Amino acid sequence: MINRLTILLILIQISFLQKIAMKDMLIQKPFYHLSEDEINLLLPRYHEKYNDFNSRLKAIALDRLGTPYDFKAIGDGSGTEPKPFFRIDVTNCTAFVLTNMALASSRTFQEAKSFMVLLNYYPASENTNPVRYENRCHFTADRLLTSAYFQLITDQIADSGELNTIKLTLNRQADGSHFLPIDWEKEVEIFFIPKKYLTGKLLKKLPSLCGVGIIRTDLFLKGIIVAHEGIVLDGRDFVHASKDAQKVVIEDFLQYTRKRNKKTWKPVCDGIILYLMKEVD
Repeated sequence: MINRLTILLILIQISFLQKIAMKDMLIQKPFYHLSEDEINLLLPRYHEKYNDFNSRLKAIALDRLGTPYDFKAIGDGSGTEPKPFFRIDVTNCTAFVLTNMALASSRTFQEAKSFMVLLNYYPASENTNPVRYENRCHFTADRLLTSAYFQLITDQIADSGELNTIKLTLNRQADGSHFLPIDWEKEVEIFFIPKKYLTGKLLKKLPSLCGVGIIRTDLFLKGIIVAHEGIVLDGRDFVHASKDAQKVVIEDFLQYTRKRNKKTWKPVCDGIILYLMKEVD
């Protein structure tokens, strides 16, 4: 019969083994519950453990699995959308990509916030606050085409015969009105890979980490190209803030592209655009 001393020794051993198993973990509670002070302690450790930007970006994205979804997760701190412009407690698809990039580039919470301004807003004139709803880069397609921190690689992955081109005016709907209530529209042209060409063979060409924009052709009439976005790891795992799951999840990317909306039964994906993300400095 096992006596109390033996049980105590077993429990001590289990506790010791658990500590060994956890010693390489950078966080021991959900990322979305971390305070600003805890983030300040954590970010330098990411830099110590992961030398390159993509490794830090991957680690942070995976550490943020389970983060609650909120369609309007971030705002501009005042004005039209007074919510904070940088948050880790909730996220949406675009905020997930941008806040990950800001965090992976920085060593303090405040620095990450300043980087978010560079990623999510257009440059502003001197003595003008760039963090305004009217100055926010609302359309992913425009961000990918103009920001120095993104590099489109769609035409490097697919052959010319596997590419379609979409040319439209962002924010202009079919009736000529603006989709968003801002005095802004822009004509753009961008490559995308139609869903019929998305195969396991093509996805093997993807880099170990890249961003992906999900195309829905029905949104073209609203002046929108990219309906959703996230991060693809090893051409297989899709890490993204899912509206359906109401949290950040990881799932098979190819299977995701075959899904249909549970309410409308329309495809969630008609094609994709691919991009690299660069460290902010």
